[in-house]
Amino acid sequence: MIDVAIVGAGLTGLALARQLHLQGLRVAVFDARSRAGGRILTDVPTQGGAAVDLGGSWYWPDTEPRITALVESLGLRSFPQPDSGVVLNLPDASRAPEPLNTDGIHGGARRLSGGMQQLVRTLVNHLPEGTVQLGQRLVSLQDQGDHIALRLSGATPDAQGTVTELTQVQARRVVLALPPRLIAQGIRFEPALPTFTVDAMNAVSTWMAREAKSFARYAQPFWLQHGWSGSAFVGHVQAVLREVWDASDEHGAALAGFHAIPPDARPSFERSMPLLVSSQLAQLFGMEAQADTITTQDWTTDPLTCSDLDRTDPLGGPPQADPVLRRPHWSGRLFFGGTETARQAAGHMEGALESAARLADFLRPVPASRAPEAMQGDAALARFQQWVAAEREQAMPRYQQHVKQMLSRQDREQLTQRAVLAAVEQTYTRALEQLARLDLCASEPAEPGHASGRHALTPPVLATFAGFSKELVADALVFNAKSCALSNFPDEHKPDGDYLRAITADLAAAWVEFAWATNDLLCSRALQAH
Repeated sequence: MIDVAIVGAGLTGLALARQLHLQGLRVAVFDARSRAGGRILTDVPTQGGAAVDLGGSWYWPDTEPRITALVESLGLRSFPQPDSGVVLNLPDASRAPEPLNTDGIHGGARRLSGGMQQLVRTLVNHLPEGTVQLGQRLVSLQDQGDHIALRLSGATPDAQGTVTELTQVQARRVVLALPPRLIAQGIRFEPALPTFTVDAMNAVSTWMAREAKSFARYAQPFWLQHGWSGSAFVGHVQAVLREVWDASDEHGAALAGFHAIPPDARPSFERSMPLLVSSQLAQLFGMEAQADTITTQDWTTDPLTCSDLDRTDPLGGPPQADPVLRRPHWSGRLFFGGTETARQAAGHMEGALESAARLADFLRPVPASRAPEAMQGDAALARFQQWVAAEREQAMPRYQQHVKQMLSRQDREQLTQRAVLAAVEQTYTRALEQLARLDLCASEPAEPGHASGRHALTPPVLATFAGFSKELVADALVFNAKSCALSNFPDEHKPDGDYLRAITADLAAAWVEFAWATNDLLCSRALQAH
């Protein structure tokens, strides 16, 4: 029997499989696609030229430590996103583009040499052969008490064509590392999940589901000769691409952009889309930007990315998952994962790795034997308290870094609110990982009925964070008042009462979720130990 079955061979599923394999668990990863990577997809030319990412492209070392550490640990080469030169803006289709008064827009982003597919390929190669099984679509899950039965549909070619084969796999625990809406739409659960859980899945927009990217390759990055960065924004109503950037790498030159045309209108432009994109690039960068070949990836047309709800959801935007999707289900045998469920950096590759780390904390095997001192709750709790004291000192530098990055990316809405929340959630996430590492989770018995109640160590663990978020807000306000960069933003420089109340509400919600997550982790680990 498999220890952990992971459904979804995207970044969350592959990173989690690697962690669990290193911890000695028997893991299998199933994916309906014929390739691994999910929404990481790189177009690599056979005759040379730039490798262009059609899905996940960038990561930010200053504020995204997980993917930065993973890239370094795997020995992958990265390079800074080209960002030097004039950024163009085209608000009026009848006029020439105008320069924007900004010094770069990517905030220190980096890309991988050879594209993000290198990350996927390396993770797959770090797993035993046969761990990742492609072309296997999950049809149903059945809770059978001490394990879960997975029913999978796979297509197999034979002499008469292609036939569909149904197979059944048994696993002690299952992780669904898929967009929540696709889970709700396409997988049958026996017994059925509670209505509020299904509603929570349907409420989370799928990242990239409504997006389309187009790109063109060139012999040289000619735009640099004109002093242009290759970045541009288009704001008029006839826009084909709303944002363009330099997609070049060490092997060639390219420009890429996100589509402005909404998903439901794109089919009517399908035949003319290459010409429209080429014309848009020429309007921005001159006739040299006209291209014979335009490549487009429309994620809306991918049924393994875009759900029916995503196609009809005009809001889109960064996913915000209900905390119920981060909690264990079916008595700790079923878990949801993926970037949509991340507590922080949801929608980014960093969020996918945050999700993988959270799941690894729950699924990590409890050692069969521990040193006597590790069994003492007081000693483990004292070590955790020391760690928290040091970690709290890092919250303010994290806040400042988030503010700096948002300003550099021209992302100026609710700066303080979002930067404070990001710094707090990073601290909470790291704290949960520390709890799992310390063996604290199994060092004390839980209260009666702990599977759905409170673990004995939950109150003293939470007590170590007394006053944490209030202190951070106070320090952030002092920093804002002295910051020259924020002096032109009155709401951030001197926030009013309504803004402060909104910040407080966000932090209160984050605290409640952290408290639940702490208790869930302690109880789950105690169940494994006993």
